[in-house]
Amino acid sequence: MAQPPPPKGPVSAALQSRELNGEVLLDELNELRMGAVQQASLIEMAQSARQMNGTRVSEAQAFLKAFAARFPSQPALGAFLVRWATKLKSDHDVPLLVSHLERLALNAVILAALRRSSERLPKGGRG
Repeated sequence: MAQPPPPKGPVSAALQSRELNGEVLLDELNELRMGAVQQASLIEMAQSARQMNGTRVSEAQAFLKAFAARFPSQPALGAFLVRWATKLKSDHDVPLLVSHLERLALNAVILAALRRSSERLPKGGRG
């Protein structure tokens, strides 16, 4: 699925970070994992975030805050979404954040599969 090119113009510092989809993404994944956020919730978040494409920053902020309220049993996810809502500064940030949230969910799925498969390996590295 092809993503539209990011819009030209000012982008908030949080979304300009060279490590946004590197170290920052891994830190966020770790934070959400420690907060017992379910993989299904991350997938739902990424799929729902697509609705923000083409919206203004104020609408995206309201969407993220409302979506965060849907997860009262997973406060780490709610706090994560509210934190990102406050980091959005311009309309140019919205599609970049949507892309980041999609990458976050995709990497969570991949890491979960790796964890499950590594648990099946014999201990000590001998077959």
